[in-house]
Amino acid sequence: MKRDILLYIAIIASIVASYAAYVAAPPEATMGDLYRIVYVHVSLAWICYVAFSLSLIASIAFLAKRKHAYDRTAEIAAILGLLYGAVALISGSIWANAMWGAYWNWDPRETTTLVLWIAYMGYVSIKHSIGNIEKKAVIGAVYNILAFSTVPLSYLSIQLLPTLHPQIMTSSGFSITSPMLATLLLNLLAASIFFVYLMMTASTVWSLENRVNTLLYEKGEGGA
Repeated sequence: MKRDILLYIAIIASIVASYAAYVAAPPEATMGDLYRIVYVHVSLAWICYVAFSLSLIASIAFLAKRKHAYDRTAEIAAILGLLYGAVALISGSIWANAMWGAYWNWDPRETTTLVLWIAYMGYVSIKHSIGNIEKKAVIGAVYNILAFSTVPLSYLSIQLLPTLHPQIMTSSGFSITSPMLATLLLNLLAASIFFVYLMMTASTVWSLENRVNTLLYEKGEGGA
């Protein structure tokens, strides 16, 4: 029931955010309407970072408490982070082609985000390549903690290195107008609510799958 209510809130928030992004918000002075992709791209990148941060916290909690619910949360968050990260890379490439004439420019933000994505693909691969449940949970958690170093590397790349990537927040303040900033924050909120819904849904499905597998195992063991 709570999940259904959250879904309705996420849908309403997404509709309002989309209207603000593609209808209400004014065009940008230099890029015109092309800049509107920023509302999608930044929201995707934001959730990507949030998902991997949640995955890190869950892995640390697992190593501290050794409760597999934390390990499950870490894996679900990492998988969702990979999905959001993939679409963020694709939308960023579309924007790069429109702005700079090439889909990929090996810009610091592009490159470090790709490194981040590959690092977490390694995490998911490890989780699915080890048969022993306890062993893969421990090794996965340790790898996850190490892989998180790519998140601040990606986020700080445009502050530390020369880049073509536009910056919304600079040392002198925001580079966009107040209506644009309000629209962006609204889109970030809508994306965050939908991410919470996806986390809750995926966790429920995972739990049900584990229960079914346990029942099948017990049934088979009893039959034997």
